[in-house]
Amino acid sequence: MAKKVAGLEELLVQELQDLYDAEKQLVRALPKMVKAASNEELQNAFRDHLEVTKGQVQRLEQVFEGMDQKARSKPCKGMKGIVEEGNETLQEDLDEGLMDAAIIGAGRRVEHYEMAGYASVIAMAKQLGLRNAEQLLNETLREEMETDKLLANLGKRLLKESGAMMQSGGGESARAKSAGSRGGSSSSSKSRKSSKSARSRGSSSSGSAGHGSHALMDHDEIQQWAEERNAVPSCVRGTGDKGDTGMLRLNFPGYSGEESLEEISWDDWFEKFDERGLALLVQETTAEGQKSNFNKLVSRETANQKSKGGRTKSAH
Repeated sequence: MAKKVAGLEELLVQELQDLYDAEKQLVRALPKMVKAASNEELQNAFRDHLEVTKGQVQRLEQVFEGMDQKARSKPCKGMKGIVEEGNETLQEDLDEGLMDAAIIGAGRRVEHYEMAGYASVIAMAKQLGLRNAEQLLNETLREEMETDKLLANLGKRLLKESGAMMQSGGGESARAKSAGSRGGSSSSSKSRKSSKSARSRGSSSSGSAGHGSHALMDHDEIQQWAEERNAVPSCVRGTGDKGDTGMLRLNFPGYSGEESLEEISWDDWFEKFDERGLALLVQETTAEGQKSNFNKLVSRETANQKSKGGRTKSAH
């Protein structure tokens, strides 16, 4: 029979022990999510959150110390279930884009579970007048909320890019079949001309990046490609430490939320671009011959493999 909880402070200690175990489970689980993700920004988001989570473990130890309690873990069955469910997802045979979407969903379930837990212990600490504990726990809650918002915005962006990819590349066969059934050939002709034009610029017409994709590493070429589409160099808010640019993006008017991206200079963008050894995989036109905004940051090694006919994968 379970021991009766004597009062609010004892309940708070038990809840803190539960969160302490939950955070330590995440320290072990996050590296697997980094490895399973294919998108470079998603990988970096989980890498960054791993370091944040380690800090949250230490912050909980400070809370225990401030309450004259020894930092102990109480098995968190809730987090264990979420982590196990996430591990099952990682074993699924999914395309890279679908796997990234699934991982983001798993990550957001973790954040919401933690947000509920921290909101509860904050209320208890406030009721008990434990100001220092309340402040420390509020700091962690703010971090969890920021991570959830980052994952939500990243998920929307990736889904939008996947949708654009399906329209420009993935849905090409269906459209060609439909055009053929109507006896039309102009769309196919335009598609072939677009492919020929792209190949003349050293692109590859295959791979998940879409129709006529090729990698850019030259700064002037990247800037010209972006400016032709009114895109501005940006980074994802909240992903960089002090003095660090964070995750790189190109912000296209009407596509990315202003809340998630922050405009930076081309100098800062290219500095981080070279530092990380990245290449920008782009598409000049869609299958219909329209100007395409498709772009994807990949490692230069991946870009070189793609140029030799290898499988495209986002940078690590």
